[in-house]
Parts: sequence; structure tokens; C-alpha cells
Amino acid sequence: MTLPFSQTNLSEFGLNQFDIVEMNERTILIKKWNWDYSLAHKFQRHCLELLEDYSNIRFIICCSHPRVFTNGRGLQKPKKGETLSLVEFDKSLASTLPYPFFQIERGGGLTFHHPGQMIIYPILRLNPKTLSLSAMIDTLFDEAINVLKDWGIEGLSHENKLLGLWHGERKLASMGIAIERLSTFHGMALNFHDDLEMKKALTLVNPCGLNSETYTSVEELMSLGTKSLEVFSNEYLRRLSHAWK
Repeated sequence: MTLPFSQTNLSEFGLNQFDIVEMNERTILIKKWNWDYSLAHKFQRHCLELLEDYSNIRFIICCSHPRVFTNGRGLQKPKKGETLSLVEFDKSLASTLPYPFFQIERGGGLTFHHPGQMIIYPILRLNPKTLSLSAMIDTLFDEAINVLKDWGIEGLSHENKLLGLWHGERKLASMGIAIERLSTFHGMALNFHDDLEMKKALTLVNPCGLNSETYTSVEELMSLGTKSLEVFSNEYLRRLSHAWK
């Protein structure tokens, strides 16, 4: 087991030592599909505590969750001169949702998770000279774009007044970050496979303040053939490990 986790009871978080890999000398990967959201959230908090003693280490969590809704601190605010037509989620309706609901610390509004997503939680110490928040977010989006461009999907961009990874007017990935003591947690959720049950549930809400029809997936944008979420995540993480040596 890598040094930062030598005193950690991994089973407390639903993990084992085979879920943890050293990507490079500074970056530790934790990979777990269909991970219980509450356990993953608790583990993010644990990694934040470890950063107090291992500030030069980056923890990258790659995972998915069972169907769940999470709600952040609030929707994106418009810049001066902008107008954003976003619909705030009424938290009094949380008990009527068909899947568990969590109120959490990240920025952004209501979003959704399901087993067909790839979620990346970067837990690392920001540094204005070596890795700023904006540079970190750009890299998370850019490496997804690079993989998908190699797969034949053109026209992806995160240069939009609304934060996210976009294919024209359709949103492929969402981003919501929290920062405590200059360290980040939460992160990016990229829709890889469609989830018909979650799609049905999204008609009841406005994810990130948007109409549910705004969202797309890799599976909608291309014929996957032999491509899989596992293949995508491996290619994505390989690129990320080179970007963050």
C-alpha cells in the first residue's frame, strides 16, 4: 500500500489495496466503479486530511456511483453583462426524487450520477505558480477532448459561458469544485453511457439549472463498438498522468 494510506482502514470506505495505484511519483490513483456515494465522499474528506502531511502528493479518484442526485452551493452566477437562464432547484422537493439526494460543498446546482459516468475527483493542493484552479479545470476538460478527438468526436469545447464540456448546445460533462485550505475536492462527471432510468428522472428536475434534454453522452455521439468506459478511463488517466507529472 502506498505510504499516505499505510494507516488507513480502506474497508471503512469500501476500498481495498488493489483499488489504489501510483500513477507517477507525485500522483496516486484510486479507481472504483459503482462506488457508494456517501463512502466516496467520506474518502475525499480523508484524502484532504492526508494532504496536510503529504502536500506534494495528488490524489486522483476515478469512479462512478449508483444513481444519485447531489446539490451544490448554488448555480453559476452570470458575469457582468451576461444573462443566464438557469432554474434553481427547490430543495423542498428533494424527498420526492426517485434516487438518494445529497447536499454537498461543491459549487454548482443540482446534478446527477449513475454507473455510466466517469467521475474524476482531483484532491490536490493548488499553487498559483504550478497549478491554478483554472489550469486544473482546463486540463480535466482538455484531456477528455483529446481522447474523444482520437475516437473521432469533433467539435467538443469548454469555451462556453456555462461551465462544462459541450458538443454544440449539448452538455457532455459537468464540473463542480470545492476548495478548503487551498486543496480541491469534488470534480468532473462525464456522461459516457446513456442511462434510461436516470434520463426519465431528469425530466423532473433541471440539472445545473438546464433542461434535461441539454445533456448528451459519448454513446450518443458515436458508435462505441469495442470502446468501453474502462478503455476510455485508462486512456484519459494516462494522459492526465503525463500532464500532471
